[in-house]
Amino acid sequence: MDGWQVETGGSRVAQPMRAGVARVNWGARVADFALFLVLASSFYQTSEQGKDQPVPYDLLLVGSMALFFALGLRFPRRLALPASLWGLIIVGYGIGGMDAVYLDRLQNALPVTAYLTCAFIFFASCVFEAPERRLSLLFNAYCLAAILAAAAGVGGYFGIFPESFGFTNFGRADGTFNDPNVFGPYLIAPTLYLGLRLTKARAIHAIGLLPLFVLLVLAILLSFSRGAWGSFLLSSLVFGGFTLATSRSPAQSMRLIAFSALMGLVIVAVVGVALSTPKVQRLFDERASLVQDYDVGHQGRFDSQKRAIAMALEHPLGIGPAQWAIINKLDTHNVYLHVLVAGGFLAGLAFISFVGLTVIRGWRAVLIDAPGQEMLIVVFAAVIGHVAEGLIIDIDNWRHLFLLFGMLWGGILAAEARRGQRATRPAAPGATADLRRGGALEGFAA
Repeated sequence: MDGWQVETGGSRVAQPMRAGVARVNWGARVADFALFLVLASSFYQTSEQGKDQPVPYDLLLVGSMALFFALGLRFPRRLALPASLWGLIIVGYGIGGMDAVYLDRLQNALPVTAYLTCAFIFFASCVFEAPERRLSLLFNAYCLAAILAAAAGVGGYFGIFPESFGFTNFGRADGTFNDPNVFGPYLIAPTLYLGLRLTKARAIHAIGLLPLFVLLVLAILLSFSRGAWGSFLLSSLVFGGFTLATSRSPAQSMRLIAFSALMGLVIVAVVGVALSTPKVQRLFDERASLVQDYDVGHQGRFDSQKRAIAMALEHPLGIGPAQWAIINKLDTHNVYLHVLVAGGFLAGLAFISFVGLTVIRGWRAVLIDAPGQEMLIVVFAAVIGHVAEGLIIDIDNWRHLFLLFGMLWGGILAAEARRGQRATRPAAPGATADLRRGGALEGFAA
């Protein structure tokens, strides 16, 4: 269906009208519903510990990829560079895996990386095709999933649900996830998005949004993930800074500052109330320390990272994915070292290049006045928090990270296309209004 193809030259021809009524694109509606269903299902990511088992989200996502392909979805040509960097990572993994000791782990790890790369490319293509509509759809579904996961985590922590439901892990909320350290970061982007909605909502709508915002903040706190706390703080600062930098009027800036201050007070209040509970306070005191017992010592994570560097220098081609944690009896707890050890310098440099390219071009893109700019700032802020958190934890197999990468790159390419069109096309009567609606852009679905 032509309505689902990404145009690379020439403008989109308007759909014919029948008896004065626009023709309904049922293929687009079905595809959008499928995309919403995929993201809504991402709240459940529980599988058997230590095994890369698919969850409903994975199966639905693969089906949606096939559906979108059948409807004519095309990949943006300018996505080739970031996609090829992930291709180099996979090649590096394959080369390193030629001497892998634990072949069964290798056979699971390579397909997972390839699948996540395909997911990144798919989400980027979907967002590029219709940036504002798709970002809104993805965020609404993502928020629904996050609310369900957060409700399970908070409810399990305070005993609303029986312990047999498994919504906690060693006294920490993990909701419908295996690991609190993934559960907490998963909630960050939806929390920022609800914060964005609150800065623009009327009083009657804010009353409905505020409890959901509080729920997500409380769930992040109860995950007791130091990485999630730090990532949320950094992402919030980036979000606030870029939102103010792109404000279009002094009145809007003052409104943003006022609501940001109010949200800050809400977060402080949520943390304060939670800490009034002895159970929360005890674990908070334990987890709030920057250095834990398992960080130092001969078998600590810092010493493990030193050994990982030595291993990378000894095996510059890598030792294959999912090998080091078994050999070392401990993960690297640093995604950059993790990729370097697994895929050698080829994969390590490709991954660092991808992250650097994403940050630089994302920074530029969020400053461009384009459809979905505010939502793109939310995605960029969340990505910054995650790549910073990658310094202390392995994040390369987090499903939601590749969703964020895809959303960001789709928005980057869309914003760059808009800027390029402005620079090359002369202004025409009514063109400004069309550009603001996103209707005059090549490769954009209305």
